[in-house]
Amino acid sequence: MTSTPVDEGPGHGPYSGQDVGSAFAVLQCFGPDRPALTTAAVAHRTGLERGTARRLLRTLADLGYVRHDGETFRLTPRTLDLGYAYLSGLALPEIAHPHLHDLAHELNETASLSVLDRGDVVYLTVVPGHRHAPPTLTVGARRPAHLSSAGHVLLAALPGDELDRQLAALPGPAALSAEIGQVRERGWAMVDRDRDGGLRAIAAPVRHRRDRVVAAVTASVHPDRLGPGLVERDYVPELLRTAWSIEADAAKSPDPGISRS
Repeated sequence: MTSTPVDEGPGHGPYSGQDVGSAFAVLQCFGPDRPALTTAAVAHRTGLERGTARRLLRTLADLGYVRHDGETFRLTPRTLDLGYAYLSGLALPEIAHPHLHDLAHELNETASLSVLDRGDVVYLTVVPGHRHAPPTLTVGARRPAHLSSAGHVLLAALPGDELDRQLAALPGPAALSAEIGQVRERGWAMVDRDRDGGLRAIAAPVRHRRDRVVAAVTASVHPDRLGPGLVERDYVPELLRTAWSIEADAAKSPDPGISRS
């Protein structure tokens, strides 16, 4: 006869809150530049004890989220279920996609939709352009918000006290605060040499019912091909029209499924 594990309250029992948090920290160790990791590497990156890292990796392997080839661990396709479960509950990426496709076709550049997750920008939809499609810009990719045009737009939408908390942990907060103030005034952002392939990126906010900013739409261009003045003249109006078109369609949806974080 088997016994049912007793719920001993928060932080206790067979799987404590700390275990869950540590397991997610282990999963987040993996990425495009580190697809395979040893137990020692995971322990180093997470700050966990080596024995704890090994136990969590084995549990994740039993659950099908990682596989072990004898020396290193790798993520499995099952980890995609976590992201797809989130995306499937959102209306906005589906609403935005045809508009992003039109923008990418009109500008012949990569267009994307992203949201703010704590201090990072997370991309929900990416439509590659024919000229310069950043190879690392994919659905689910994360970028520090303070280094991207989409991040500047999304940070500009935060309440003052929340923005101050975000900026306090960053280098050069005064300069960034001034830049974000300009983004608020003009309604769009431009960042030269964005982290994705050193491109010049422009972004505009997407609001739900012309009120709460829920996402940012971005387009990229190689800085050697078009200067900032031409980008502002030729690209920004198309970008803003795309954002407004997404907003108009999103207004027909009761809730786009995205909350500010």
